[in-house]
Amino acid sequence: MPDSLSRLCLALFLLGTLTLRAFAQENVVLSSTNPDIIYNPPLCSPSSIGCLSPWQLSNDTQTGTTTVFTNGPIPEAGNVIPQMFLSFRASMLYLRTSSLANASINFTLTVEPGDVSITAQLNTSIRLVEVVNLPETQTTTLGITFLVGALPTRFDVESITLAVANASATSSFLPLPSLPFSSSPPTLVPLPTATQSSATSDKKATIIGATLGAVLGTLLIAIACFVIYRRNRRARTRAYSAPRGRGASR
Repeated sequence: MPDSLSRLCLALFLLGTLTLRAFAQENVVLSSTNPDIIYNPPLCSPSSIGCLSPWQLSNDTQTGTTTVFTNGPIPEAGNVIPQMFLSFRASMLYLRTSSLANASINFTLTVEPGDVSITAQLNTSIRLVEVVNLPETQTTTLGITFLVGALPTRFDVESITLAVANASATSSFLPLPSLPFSSSPPTLVPLPTATQSSATSDKKATIIGATLGAVLGTLLIAIACFVIYRRNRRARTRAYSAPRGRGASR
C-alpha cells in the first residue's frame, strides 16, 4: 500500500511539473491587419475604392503601427454590429488596444470540442486584456462584439499576442478557419459564466481560462498524497520501534 501510494504521488508530482513548464513559452505578435483575424463586416483594404465598412484603418504616429478601429455600426453597411474573430491554439492571449479606445465590448472565448465558453464585458480603455490558462492542445475562438452605447465610442485593435510552445510552427497555433470563406462568422451570444478581474493600476483586465482549476487541483492532490505518505511512514516507524509484548518475545 505505501509503495503504490508513493508511486501515485510521484506520478502526480511529475504531472504538475510538466504543467508548470508549459508556461515557459514563446510569444507571437499578430498585427491588427493579420489575415487570420476575421472582421465582420469585412475590413476595407487601403486599395479598396468605394468600400464601406465600420472597420477602418488608422496609422498610430506614436507607436508607428497600423491599428484597426470602429466607432460602431454605420447605415452604409446595414447597421451591422461590428465583430471580430480569431481561432488559435495558445496557453495565453494578450489583446492590446490604443489610447483612443473607450468602447465597451463583449469578450468571448469558446473552446472546441465541447463548445465551452466564457464571456466578459469589458471597457477597452483598459488598454490590455490578458487571458491565461488556456488549453493549448484545443482550438479556442476569440470573439469580440462591439456594444453600442448612448454616446459615440471607439474600439481599437493594436495587436494580439499569443503564448505558444513553438513560434516557428505557425500552423500549430493558427489553424485553418473552420468556416468557408463564403459564409459569415457566427454572431456570439454572451454567456453568464464570465470570470473577470481588473487592475486599475496596470490598466488591464485578466480573464482566467478553465484549466486553472485543473492545475491547482493536481497540485493539491500531489500535496495531499505527500502528507498521507509521510503520516503512514511515521506510523510504520513508530510501530517498529515500539517494545514487543510477551507473545512476541518467545
